[in-house]
Amino acid sequence: MTAPPPRIYLPATAWHSAFALVPAGPFIYGPELVYERLEGTRSLRPRQTLNLGTFALAIYPVTVAQWQRFAGETGYRWPGTWYHLVEPPRGWLRRFAPCRDYPPAMADYPMADVTQTDALAYAAWLSDKIGQVCSLPSEEEWEKAARGHDGRTYPWGEEHPRPELAHLGNWVKLRYYAYNLFIKPEREWARSGWYFRCGSPLPVGAIPQNVSPYGCYDMAGNVWEWTRSPYHPAVPGFHVVKGGSWGYSPHHTQCFVRSAASITTTSDRYHAHGTGFRLSIRLSA
Repeated sequence: MTAPPPRIYLPATAWHSAFALVPAGPFIYGPELVYERLEGTRSLRPRQTLNLGTFALAIYPVTVAQWQRFAGETGYRWPGTWYHLVEPPRGWLRRFAPCRDYPPAMADYPMADVTQTDALAYAAWLSDKIGQVCSLPSEEEWEKAARGHDGRTYPWGEEHPRPELAHLGNWVKLRYYAYNLFIKPEREWARSGWYFRCGSPLPVGAIPQNVSPYGCYDMAGNVWEWTRSPYHPAVPGFHVVKGGSWGYSPHHTQCFVRSAASITTTSDRYHAHGTGFRLSIRLSA
């Protein structure tokens, strides 16, 4: 289950995690699968081989500490909310809860509740810092970095991330809540399937099995990740998110699942406690 060490394009600094090199070449993409927001998507593409140029992708999503550093340095006016973990018994009602100020204990957790515009503002700031053009990955780049070239279902292969939940539906409702309260996970290779009242994300890199062939962690579950790809080319303002999250079903963590954060609230205004981002650097066309 151990992935080979990533080929590091850019080492980690206080402002960003390391960037893994994803070399140019073909990979198996799709078949695209959509579970919700079907009315807003374009025609779904079948399983096929695509070619991409070389790019680099951050091995972790942007963390809470990195976002705080950016916001503190720039004075960026962020419309979102900080979140922290609440211990039982209060945490039985809502484990991942809003708080007023930056929570230092959450420093290594993925940043969430950011719009796509927020993510791009961070990318512009980091570009100036490191002298590289950073952006969000396209959905094709994201998928290649997540599953490698061989068409696997999950970053690690074919094994289901939470087998005891495999028979449940693709939408997290009260049945998931009951399972998570009373049934210990058989294994959890992707943080997913947690009803929003009793669940939460994990610190980045917390699950060693959840690593892609290129050395990128947490590309299944934990938080949805923004891409720069439109959800439908004829409907501007709405963009693809990939990877699933802690509050969605394990079915959503399949690498070929695509979703939109919303088809009613545009990406520049949509923010939620299950949506974050990681950055890419394009190195060749």
